Amino acid sequence: MINGKTKIIGIFGDPIEHTLSPIMHNAAFKHLKLNYCYVPFNVKREQLKEAVQAIKALNLIGVNITVPHKEAVIKYLDELSEEARYIEAVNTILNENGKLIGFNTDAKGFIISLQKEKVLVKDKSILILGAGGAAKAIVYGILKEGGNIYIFNRTISKAYKIRDYFIGIGKIEVIEKLDNELMEKIQIIINATSLGLKERDPMPLNPSLLKKEHVFYDIVYPETPIMREAKKIGCKTIGGLGMLLWQAALAFEIWTSKPAPVKVMKKIFKK
Repeated sequence: MINGKTKIIGIFGDPIEHTLSPIMHNAAFKHLKLNYCYVPFNVKREQLKEAVQAIKALNLIGVNITVPHKEAVIKYLDELSEEARYIEAVNTILNENGKLIGFNTDAKGFIISLQKEKVLVKDKSILILGAGGAAKAIVYGILKEGGNIYIFNRTISKAYKIRDYFIGIGKIEVIEKLDNELMEKIQIIINATSLGLKERDPMPLNPSLLKKEHVFYDIVYPETPIMREAKKIGCKTIGGLGMLLWQAALAFEIWTSKPAPVKVMKKIFKK
């Protein structure tokens, strides 16, 4: 029951109606008997500054940040975690006694989701498809874990931009053409594009390039056409729900200083 002692957490985005975060986090709060409430806020681009200021004014514990504010919100914060600084994007804010600290839990959430599937990236050759915001977080996470990255994107200049940005912390190479010679070197393939959200989308790579030895990870969910093809070939496949779950669990721990009830969150999330 909400009362005068209830601690409020929210999510800022536009649009926001589709978000599953309130269901997942409120189930976690209820399970742990925490007097917290998670609320969605539709925040337009031009209202972002005022919305961030309101975190302090309303004494919110913190918020999640989603599209289209992950990069733009940085200039309104007091401090950034190492991940947020490198990735140049924030998805979680903590209000620590009036100081707003920005975090990015996407990178670590991605790595944990792989580890839970018993897939390690250290010294592996990994092909990343895409060069947007999601790809940037994934690149950071993999390089910090000692993986070797090949990155391919339809707009090649974006791939080079990510390579030049991260080359100081690990091995990353831009690929201008996908072929069988390259795929022989690859052990893990990650679709970090949005291709597959719609059934009519083109596939992010030709399925004929996949081999049953590959691990195929798609950040899009539910199951995409390329995921179905990968399964037919015999690849180990991993969907995007794991990354979404673990980035949320990490945010939960930042706000509450308590271990997230992941099983509860996963159960609610899948429903």
